[in-house]
Amino acid sequence: MAKKKPAKPIPTEIPAAEKQRKSLGDLWFKVSLFAFAFILYGNTLKNGYSLDDLYVTYNNPVVKQGIKAIPRIFTSLYINVNAEAGGSMNFGYRPVAKAMFAVEHEIFGENPGPSHLINVILYGLNILLLFIVLRKILWRYSPWFSFIVCLLWAAHPLHTEVVASLKNREEILSFSFVLLSILSFLRYTKKPSFWLIPAGAFLFLLSLISKPGTLPFIVAIPLILYFFTDAKAKTLIWTTVSLLAIFYISLQIVKYSMPFVNRPVLFIENPLLFEKNFFLKISTGFYVLLFYLKMLVFPHPLVFYYGYNMIPVVGFSNPWVILSILIHIGLFAYAIWKIKEKHILSFAILFYLVTISMYANFVKQPTGIVAERFLYMASLSFCIALTYFIFKLLKYPMEKPLASRNAMILLGITALLLIPATAKTIVRNQDWKSEISLYSHDLKYLDKSAKAHYIYANALKSNMIERIKNSGQQTGYESEINQIYELLNKTVAIYPGYFEAWNTLGEMSSMMNKDYSKSLEYFSKAAEVKPKYAPAWFNMGYAHQQLGQFAEAIPCYRKAFEIDTTDVKALSNLGACYSKVDKVDSAIYVNKKILEIKPKMKLPYLNIISYYMQHKDTANAVPWLEQIDMLHPGDRRIASVLYKYYLGKGNKEKTEYYKQILISSQQAQQQNSEQNKTQADEPQKPF
Repeated sequence: MAKKKPAKPIPTEIPAAEKQRKSLGDLWFKVSLFAFAFILYGNTLKNGYSLDDLYVTYNNPVVKQGIKAIPRIFTSLYINVNAEAGGSMNFGYRPVAKAMFAVEHEIFGENPGPSHLINVILYGLNILLLFIVLRKILWRYSPWFSFIVCLLWAAHPLHTEVVASLKNREEILSFSFVLLSILSFLRYTKKPSFWLIPAGAFLFLLSLISKPGTLPFIVAIPLILYFFTDAKAKTLIWTTVSLLAIFYISLQIVKYSMPFVNRPVLFIENPLLFEKNFFLKISTGFYVLLFYLKMLVFPHPLVFYYGYNMIPVVGFSNPWVILSILIHIGLFAYAIWKIKEKHILSFAILFYLVTISMYANFVKQPTGIVAERFLYMASLSFCIALTYFIFKLLKYPMEKPLASRNAMILLGITALLLIPATAKTIVRNQDWKSEISLYSHDLKYLDKSAKAHYIYANALKSNMIERIKNSGQQTGYESEINQIYELLNKTVAIYPGYFEAWNTLGEMSSMMNKDYSKSLEYFSKAAEVKPKYAPAWFNMGYAHQQLGQFAEAIPCYRKAFEIDTTDVKALSNLGACYSKVDKVDSAIYVNKKILEIKPKMKLPYLNIISYYMQHKDTANAVPWLEQIDMLHPGDRRIASVLYKYYLGKGNKEKTEYYKQILISSQQAQQQNSEQNKTQADEPQKPF
């Protein structure tokens, strides 16, 4: 039997004669790739804000502070949504993109156009970095190989969720930093220098705090070094140790520097978060992996949300699960068979399995069961494999320069894939123009998604309420109201446990129809589904209050405050209900409770004063009047009451004091009136 020839050692140097030609050729490739980013995503520059942008840019109170907010951004959690917004959420640490948005707000104001332009530029730079890394690791290959990989990767329609959505800029930044980290470790294998390992680790830290989706690169980076360098075992070990160490450091930063973390997990986002059967998690995980392979090969339809019940929870008897297991076992077996040869397909398969592992739902389930952005980095493997097969189809040697004629044929074949992918991307970008355009377009593909229907209904509701506020007109919205009801009813039909949808149905019934009896049914259903959902209890109290059922409203408001002890609105309304059932002492007590939470709030002072005055207890009301006058001086009504009170008591000093306040207030009022009259008499300036 003939002995197998030993594998040739991987050369560590590029012949000097080739360097100049390589540099000039690569420049044209880089220019073309950067320009291609604008061909793909140039039409996003006219887009507005869209899905989840409010969390990190649009109307975000921290980002609105501009550059001065950057220290706070780097020392606070990523998402901060208070209870007034419908439930408290505080979680994550991703300061890089948020800090960039703060700078953009400082310069451009609340204008999405420049931010979309920056997204496209960053995507172009991301493609360039990818090309540079591929040229470093595949330097023995024709530069056309790396170029085609980058073209295919750039044009993949799955990336539209990342580039067209401002919030998902974090994905681009995270991948960019991890590519820079790879370059640092690659350089170390060529010319070892101590600073290159900590530099690579630090860049990896930046990728993690941009978005922790690069965590699998703790394995992927050593994998790259093994396949494409002559790195010794010691180098691979030190690389892995440095990456693990920096990951541990990032965990400690979040643990000890960040405030209270609260990230509610919902069944509708990922049912596997609530699944106790380990085997069902594994089988459904394989179903998800098959779905990802399908999306890589045929990215249609693209939708803004998946979750329940788009991806079913299925067992091992499901035929798609069986097919997925066979495919993935086959891929893994092939990769292991070819690993000693350091075959590029072996690398592509292993890189894919490593990078997608974080989203496979096997061990730790992500918040969303499936998302297109989860394939942003993993799709590189698909593009490498596809390029490999294109070269094989054309019978072009990958490790030799291509003749001009062959290069044109290669581009022609690639164009057959690029043209539909580019067209799909450009058309998809238009769907991301706004929240409403995105939801209305995608809903036809989301018939089984409870959350998609709810998100769309909520967006229509918010948009309608804003227009009602601006116009002052409450008529002419019948068709929109009916559409919102239809969407919400479809939501609870798909998933009856959707407590937020039941609550929103109640709000619609209260606000639009003033049908508080019907709204009580919806609010009660929301509280039944989720007993610790404070907004439902508050709304039940409000509905009872509007119906004059004050005794029934009291336990609802008390329950709302018991769940959310920061809800001063529940306490204020509770006090009003106590007052209506002649429990004035209780009404005064709960308003004093408000002052313990918000000592400078004006409303509880006014409430307490009102309760005392209703019972003609002026003596007890006066100290509260004086306190509110100290906190909020200049109130003419308060000064008037105190003036009359002390005049009757014969207290000349305090009578004179409050008299002067009344005189000053009257003079200020007259001055403002004259100023307004003068401005009204002036001719209006043209725009």
